[in-house]
Amino acid sequence: MRRLRICLVSPYSWPEVTRGGERYLHDLAWYLAGRGHAVEVLSGTDRAAYEEVFEGAHFRRLHHRLPRRWAARGTTTFDTFGLVALPFLVRRRFDVVHALSATGALAARIAGQRTLYTPLGYPTEDQFGRRPYDRRLFAAGVRAAHVTTALSQASARQVELLLGRRAVCLSPGLRLSNFPANLEPRSGPPRILFPAFAGDRRKGVEFLLRAAPAVLDARPDARFQLLGGGDHDWALATLGRDRERVVAAVDARHVPDIGPYYRDATVLVLPSQHEAFGLVLVEALASGTPVVCSEDGGMPDVVTSPDIGRLTPFGDVPSLASAILDVAELAERPGTATRCAQHARRWDWEATVGPAHERLYRAICAEASG
Repeated sequence: MRRLRICLVSPYSWPEVTRGGERYLHDLAWYLAGRGHAVEVLSGTDRAAYEEVFEGAHFRRLHHRLPRRWAARGTTTFDTFGLVALPFLVRRRFDVVHALSATGALAARIAGQRTLYTPLGYPTEDQFGRRPYDRRLFAAGVRAAHVTTALSQASARQVELLLGRRAVCLSPGLRLSNFPANLEPRSGPPRILFPAFAGDRRKGVEFLLRAAPAVLDARPDARFQLLGGGDHDWALATLGRDRERVVAAVDARHVPDIGPYYRDATVLVLPSQHEAFGLVLVEALASGTPVVCSEDGGMPDVVTSPDIGRLTPFGDVPSLASAILDVAELAERPGTATRCAQHARRWDWEATVGPAHERLYRAICAEASG
């Protein structure tokens, strides 16, 4: 197969920013470079510009800092990175430019490149109501791209609902070797892992802590591990007389490498709203740990069987508490960890997700050539 020249464009990159979108960018670059493609990654930095070859891909980190007057108006570096990337995209020719921001897609199309655009979030009307130009910018990126993709079936439906344009579901993947499974039944006190940033109210730590008293009534030895960092005191303030009991059962800190905690956890809980996909769910499953999450956004794409976890309505505290107890019991059964690890294999970069990206890139090239 012909070697492709591929440019990935994103305002931020791993490890300077450690979110799901940046993990996706990093792992995609790793996979493509490992397949022999020529991969350039354009991303921003607020420090001096620099270049490096990282796991076979050429990363160009371009200096990108907003003027204060722009930042004061609510503009972000995510909104404007296409302006920084445009000169480079004009000078170089690629078979495909894969942009992870709307202005990156606009810049690639202005430069005459074959363009694929992946919005990283879960687009909603509420999201577009925050700033007057959000919808226009998003729509412009979708119109500019030859192909728009989404990280889940739910996100793809949202793109079509909001803009009337089809999006191809192209999910992120997992490097399974980074998440070796613990295939033993989970025994001892239940360890309930919340991996997200607690300061982001959309992640639902409030609902987890409000569910904690009912969980502790049934399993007094349960412990809640909040390991994504961020302030959770605002959520504790909603508990009233149960506050002290829940505080005594909570371990809250930021852990840079959460992998070992996936393997030791009884259940991972992500009671969040509007997740585009929920990659932490796949990471936990690959480690042999069943999951509980909201029946919202892209997460139902992951949790498709009661053998590996439960879905609950977003914000439904009694349902969440019941699901946590059910899945904690599930985790104690022989065979559950094996089923979880097997389920996660459908998002393996090398076997499934990476080849799907390559096929789409080649289809874009063939269509443009035809």
